[in-house]
Amino acid sequence: MDDGAVPGSSGYVLGDADPELARLDALSEVYAPVTAVWLDSLQLAPGASVVDLGCGVGSVTQVLADRVGPAGRVTGVDAAARPLEVARRRAAAAGSVHVRFEQADVTTWEPEAPVDAVVGRLILVHLPDPVGLVRRAVELVRPGGVVAFQDVVLTTRAAQPALPLLTASNGWILTTFGVLGRPVDMGLRLGAVFSAAGLPDPVLTSGAPLERGPDALGWSIVGGDVTSLLPAFERTGVATAADVGPETFERRLREQAAAADAVLVNPLVVGAAARVG
Repeated sequence: MDDGAVPGSSGYVLGDADPELARLDALSEVYAPVTAVWLDSLQLAPGASVVDLGCGVGSVTQVLADRVGPAGRVTGVDAAARPLEVARRRAAAAGSVHVRFEQADVTTWEPEAPVDAVVGRLILVHLPDPVGLVRRAVELVRPGGVVAFQDVVLTTRAAQPALPLLTASNGWILTTFGVLGRPVDMGLRLGAVFSAAGLPDPVLTSGAPLERGPDALGWSIVGGDVTSLLPAFERTGVATAADVGPETFERRLREQAAAADAVLVNPLVVGAAARVG
């Protein structure tokens, strides 16, 4: 789940503590190729102005900055302060002077002027009104600009052969999202969301990265998901800390992967991009 935290209006159920930030870094690395294909579909020109909603630690923001070049302008927007601190430090270290970050509610933030593109990765899954945010994005871009979102299909995470801990964690996560009223298949809903927001049929891209063995980065993402969601597990009665064993969960999961020489299917992500008339 994403880069960004969008508390308040969003009901974001993952945290922004240090383990969560590490999870976001692992997620960005695993999904970098899939994200690149999605961003290719935007056909951004050098010098373009782009907004990254729910930017988190700024991984996508930096990729966008590299694509539009120093003549462009990229703004990352997120409600959580801690990820933004990381994002600002990394942008400064990269010399990305054409990037800025703002702490704000993504559902109400406004740019100074219409932009060429608005994007958001793994953010709609956390919003009670995803169509509303996409409509809002349409209002922020100039005529002919692009609106693009990428989101996850949580039901597709799996291992071959099956691992008991992954099966258990999938159950905890899917049940918790269900209790909280959050869709577990937002990636597959993007076409319908774009249509409801008044956009034409989007260009769709997708990918489910595969990794093998105990050193897969995806195990860190699973461990981070479980650790970050533990308060929600307990609040909803889905699982307790004793059930999860958060301190040793990732180590035990990697041990099971090693014993089985397991292949991890990271969750499918789907990207959508459409041009505003």
